[in-house]
Amino acid sequence: MQRKLTEKGTDGMGKTNNILVTGNGFDLYHGLKTGYMDFVRCVEDAFAQGNEARTALQMRLTELCNRNGFFRHFHFSMSEDASWAYFESEMDNIVSALAHFQDVMLENQKDPEYDPASYNIIGGLFSYNDLQILKHFVRVFEQIYDNPSGGLFKLRQQFILPERRLDVRALVNEVRRELDSFTEALDLYLTACVGTADADPESGKRMDFALRSSQIAAIDPDYVINFNYTDTAVACGIPAERIFYAKGRAGSRPVNLVLGSPDTAQEPADWIYLKNYFQNLVKMIGLPDRAQMYPQDENGESVPVTVHYFGYSFPDGDRELIRELDAAAKKTVVYYTDREDYAQKVLRLICLFGREAVTERMYNGALLFEQVA
Repeated sequence: MQRKLTEKGTDGMGKTNNILVTGNGFDLYHGLKTGYMDFVRCVEDAFAQGNEARTALQMRLTELCNRNGFFRHFHFSMSEDASWAYFESEMDNIVSALAHFQDVMLENQKDPEYDPASYNIIGGLFSYNDLQILKHFVRVFEQIYDNPSGGLFKLRQQFILPERRLDVRALVNEVRRELDSFTEALDLYLTACVGTADADPESGKRMDFALRSSQIAAIDPDYVINFNYTDTAVACGIPAERIFYAKGRAGSRPVNLVLGSPDTAQEPADWIYLKNYFQNLVKMIGLPDRAQMYPQDENGESVPVTVHYFGYSFPDGDRELIRELDAAAKKTVVYYTDREDYAQKVLRLICLFGREAVTERMYNGALLFEQVA
């Protein structure tokens, strides 16, 4: 069936512009340790060293991640799912738990007898998963004791106003600070331990490697939309100005990595800083070049576009850009590594576009799946 679909999708058209979309699977395929758990383990190793034995890099990583709620969550909540799509869903869970805590506190404040300083957080109004998240933010909550139900802990005094009300601004600012520290630590790991094309010369880390797959090399892309933080897309041999870093670029100063919750979730405006789309705006990531997505020839005629996805997990948070690419593409090719990867990609596309749309595209040759040899 796949052979027939591939033949069907070859329509003999002339010039076609190729857009390559890369996700973290692209880096992993080339043997780079760019999974979020690779980062967590690197920091764990730094903490395992005595203070005097730590390198300057390890010292900085431990400073940024010490008692950090985001790092603690991903450290203590190990998952077999190593995808960045899972990471974003967990970020959504963190934001939702903190926003729910705020809502509960604001509702309780309607009672004139309510005193947040003596309010112990345990079960009841919070789910088990929420409690597991909240207790990782040790700078915000004071741990009293721990048990399988989530434990008992309460809000620290610095987040309570003199009139015995939740200091929402102080709470949000602390979480923002911890997210910024976590993001800086991730940027430092990717730059110093994995590398970027413009890495610090002292680290000696650069992305000097060739494409492993002749299939990917043969794409010869006109434009790359890179969802990785790394500079691996330069291996495709196109100029840097034709690479769009959709989530920021490791090694940039100031740090511009977009690390947040998917845009589809609904939380109070107080937590907007933790949203992907807001970070895209404040970190000036910009938008992909529409001239590359909708190219024209010298006569002003539209040039057909083929979009190639490799190592990308189609997360909900990127829904709008994926739909824009779908609208621009005459043909879409999705590369997969094995049958499990193939099944996951089909499932994610069905979630984004619906079963009927995906089925129709596959049968008319507009959506092709190719295994990477």
